Amino acid sequence: MTNGGIVGHDVRLMTVSLDVSGGIAVIRIGEPSDTVLPDLRALLPMAAGARAVVLPVDAGLCSIDIKRLVRVSAAEREALAAAVRGVRDEVANLPVPVVAAIGGSPYGEVAELAMACDLRVLSSDAALGWVTDSRVTGGQVLVARRVTADEALRTGLVDRVVPPSAVLRTALELANECKSTQAGRKSCRIVAP
Repeated sequence: MTNGGIVGHDVRLMTVSLDVSGGIAVIRIGEPSDTVLPDLRALLPMAAGARAVVLPVDAGLCSIDIKRLVRVSAAEREALAAAVRGVRDEVANLPVPVVAAIGGSPYGEVAELAMACDLRVLSSDAALGWVTDSRVTGGQVLVARRVTADEALRTGLVDRVVPPSAVLRTALELANECKSTQAGRKSCRIVAP
């Protein structure tokens, strides 16, 4: 791991990169592609060595569900959902605090990925959503529940709602306030100044 540098494979080929500075790892997701999830999964073990991790959940990650949901077969949709759930579980099991910087409007498994983080910062112009697949008389119906930023804050789904330009900065501030414990237990408590 480098201090202030990018870690990973050839970053020109990857859609995901890891930057570690001041003990905080920031996982950056570039353009949406078929390799986002494998690239993200490959970098998570390296992020575990940081004091805290910031995971931007923005357009690069949010587009995974929506663009593919209606265009692929049920088998492909389930494979994609399983891959996102696998990454979600790995994020939830990281031994360090993870702060989601939600700049897009994640739905389905990507929203669950954001919820797997210890703390969540949501853009005031974004929303969270869950998509369920219902079978009705042999057909398929997708049902979505959209949670606005205000409702997400009021109900405790997110810890902060900030203007779009402040999402990453606020997530970094929260990550800097996190203090992880030893013994492999994950903890994120805000330390008063």
